[in-house]
Amino acid sequence: MVQGDLAVENGATILAENAVVTVEGIVETQGNVVFDCTLKAGELHGSDGDVEVRGDLMIEDDLDVSDGSLHVAGSLTARDVDVDRELEVLKDATVGDIDVGGRIHVDGKLKAASVDVGGTLEVSDAVEAEDVNAGGVVKLLKQVRCRKIDVGGTVVIGGGTVTEKIDVGGSFESTGPLQFDEIDVGGRVRLRGDSSGKRIDVGGSVNVDGSLNFEELDVGGTIEIHGDSQGKSMDVGGILTVKGNLNLAGQLDIGGKCKIGGILEAHQVDVGGVIEANEIKSHEVEVGGSIATVKGVRADSIEIGERGRVRGPLIGLDSVVIGERSEVEEIHGKNIRLEERSRASSVYGENIRIESRCRILGEVLYTGKLDAEEDVEFASQPRKVDSLPDVPS
Repeated sequence: MVQGDLAVENGATILAENAVVTVEGIVETQGNVVFDCTLKAGELHGSDGDVEVRGDLMIEDDLDVSDGSLHVAGSLTARDVDVDRELEVLKDATVGDIDVGGRIHVDGKLKAASVDVGGTLEVSDAVEAEDVNAGGVVKLLKQVRCRKIDVGGTVVIGGGTVTEKIDVGGSFESTGPLQFDEIDVGGRVRLRGDSSGKRIDVGGSVNVDGSLNFEELDVGGTIEIHGDSQGKSMDVGGILTVKGNLNLAGQLDIGGKCKIGGILEAHQVDVGGVIEANEIKSHEVEVGGSIATVKGVRADSIEIGERGRVRGPLIGLDSVVIGERSEVEEIHGKNIRLEERSRASSVYGENIRIESRCRILGEVLYTGKLDAEEDVEFASQPRKVDSLPDVPS
């Protein structure tokens, strides 16, 4: 035991008969120094070189290495750690705040108040930290429990819980189920396992190998969900694919194509291009391109854009509007309007308006009023009836 401080010069190797050196005060090193033992001290200050500890390193207060690196063959404990270049720990690390200019590598578990690294952070076991900040790459291979993750480059974690924001400039991947508050990623996101959170904002693409629950989702490119998904609102600039069911309390807004393997339920559906689903249930549906369903579209109001194509029945409790030159199959609704040169198989409604040069390939039944222009082509004479056929179930 050293009662007081210990100064170690460049090129020295410290040995101990019982494999432990204990310093009650401060250890100061100059240049490259090796401790071929476990080191216990009040503080450790290194400068102008690397510090290597071939056992455990236990520092009661602060630890800093300026213009050098720190390599620990065992476990590391300290209050605050500040290393200019590289920190390597081959077992567990339990510290307060870590600030490393270059790279952090921990082969065991990492527990810290905050982690700040200019380059790369790699941890082989579980991580528990308030804040993780990195300029480059973060690889946390097991479960994490963090408050915030803020990384300029790419992130891979093993799942876990992030109670506040995940902010990544490049790509983010979770290899296990993830609970989160907010994900904000400039590039690509991949989630493996069932995940849930509040807000997702991604500039590029999202791939979810499982189910996804959220409140708000905004994706600039494409998103693919291999299970069911539930949330409040979803805005996708490109393509949305959900293998299971999609249930939204609010709006679904898709710029390109939407493909749902099961049932789509949303308060409002607005798709610029193509939408496919087993069944669509909504208050309001507006599609600029085409719809393909097995059981049909059921909504208070349905609007199909110009030159739209619809496969499956359209069931509008209030209104159905078919844009010019569109082709649809069976229509059921209270108020139905087919604009010029559109085509339908059969039309069943209370009040029906059919504009110029439309073609109806089947029957037209109505209970209220029919307003059809002269050059409409009917396969059979429209009939006013007391009641309409039941809508498809």
